[in-house]
Amino acid sequence: MVMPANNQVWPPISQNRIQDAYQRMDAWYSGDEEALSWLYSTNRLQSHTSLWGQVKRFFWGTPIPQQQSQRPVKIHVPLPAEIARMSAAQLFAEMPTTHLGDMDGDSDDKGLTSAKQGKVLSQSLSDILDDNAHAELLQAAELAAVFGGVYLKVEWDTTVDDKPFITAMPPDNAIPTFGLGGHLQSVIYWTQLPPIDGVNLEYKLLEEQTPGRIEYALFEARDTHSLGVRVPLTTHPMTASIHVDPQSGINTGSQLLTSVYIPNLRPNRIMRGIPAAYHLGRSDYAGAESLFDSIDEAYTSWMRDIRLGKARVFVNRDLLTIGKPGEGSMMNMDQEIFTPLNQAPGSTLNQSKMFETFQPAIRWQEHENTCQNLVERAYAACGYSAATFGSAGDVAMTATEAQAREKLTMLTRSSKMLYWRPQLRRIYAALMDVNRYVFHGPDRGQALPDVEFPDGASDAPNIVASTLNLLNQAESASIKTRVGMLHPDWDDEQVKDEVAQIAQDYSMLPDPKESNLWAAVAANGSNMGGVASNSYGITASNNPTTAQAEEKAVKSSERVDQSTAAQSTVQQ
Repeated sequence: MVMPANNQVWPPISQNRIQDAYQRMDAWYSGDEEALSWLYSTNRLQSHTSLWGQVKRFFWGTPIPQQQSQRPVKIHVPLPAEIARMSAAQLFAEMPTTHLGDMDGDSDDKGLTSAKQGKVLSQSLSDILDDNAHAELLQAAELAAVFGGVYLKVEWDTTVDDKPFITAMPPDNAIPTFGLGGHLQSVIYWTQLPPIDGVNLEYKLLEEQTPGRIEYALFEARDTHSLGVRVPLTTHPMTASIHVDPQSGINTGSQLLTSVYIPNLRPNRIMRGIPAAYHLGRSDYAGAESLFDSIDEAYTSWMRDIRLGKARVFVNRDLLTIGKPGEGSMMNMDQEIFTPLNQAPGSTLNQSKMFETFQPAIRWQEHENTCQNLVERAYAACGYSAATFGSAGDVAMTATEAQAREKLTMLTRSSKMLYWRPQLRRIYAALMDVNRYVFHGPDRGQALPDVEFPDGASDAPNIVASTLNLLNQAESASIKTRVGMLHPDWDDEQVKDEVAQIAQDYSMLPDPKESNLWAAVAANGSNMGGVASNSYGITASNNPTTAQAEEKAVKSSERVDQSTAAQSTVQQ
């Protein structure tokens, strides 16, 4: 891809259907009620017959009443935003661990000569991936759930920080070019810049990223739909500080593209027939729009019942106090004494009610059941279990029970990780290349970082401890196996170090031989660990050989005593 020509329609016409889908997903995500009403009533979706036949039946597509007697109220339930937030939390509530050079023959060892070199690279990458990077990944995962995918790009500013950083870019501001196999070859990011004071013109900044290079271009136009003509970067205050070479670009110092596209899920069921969208991911909202619309309609009906169910009091006209001319009539609801009316006994007025209340029933249970069913169906349509959002209540569960109840959520999470892991390895590698080229960090060579996501559900510490204790008592698992179970996120070297430390701690205890253990627990054990002398004057010894000899001596003495007693009896 090359920079577009002057006066081109922007975004390109080939992106129209894709941009329409992005607009709908963004309206549900942001909860903009005006945007929902506009999108599902009068917009360019009407030009697509197949879509308009469905759109015009949406609750948000019906006109809002404008009569003064009826309130124009429609309620939006922010369920789509909740789903996107939960999707991001499932992936990046904890930062994935990264390391290089464990010397196991994997691609993370390519070009490395020692584990020590890998440790240096791992520490350098860990310093770059700080809390800011963690927050950016959370944002990226949320955008991916909404739009079906997200871009991550490497940026740096030597005047602000001493290391590069990653930035999440929404796909509705990017025009990608994919190669064979769906690999991203290049991408153009575009940003609508604020107008310049006193200048009635539109400005757009385009940033084209290719392997090893980034090119910038500023365009000036008289309307928002045209790209306009290319002007120097110094024309706008926000781009004047970008330092570029004579070709209006900068080198990244990496052979890799400093951007990656992470699809949320594939395939894109709705847009798979559009050539420009063939490699794009699928939004969590795909196929759930009608459910979101029905949930809003159900909650709007529920709130309408509450409004209509307010208690109302009807008062006899003769109880109203007539004010001055132009002030009308009013009723003091706190008045305790009323003057009797001057009416003849038996008149119609005395027989009628002075006050009458009206309060219709609120169908809260019917509405609650309907809304709950629709919400659960929406969760399932987006790929999540209702228990993930707390619908199961606060009940203590083991990790196995939690995974069983949240099976659909765990499957969706595992599927998304398949798309995130390889792209994170690429963007981290590009991040390290830029860190070496700009900030003189260590050289990774051709090694790629390993990325490991934490487990989705983990047992409580007391449950893990109980399991490990049972395995130890049954003598069915080695110390190495038990350490690995306790720390599943550790690598082999960390587990090996922990096993060595445990062995060193055990060396401080007595030698666990049978004789030593017997001497230690003997009821009549002395302070020295032995036993007191018995009736034969023999003391126990911790030496097995000596103990056996002493035992033979005791038995021999007993036989001598028995023989002497027998001879004495015969003589008598």
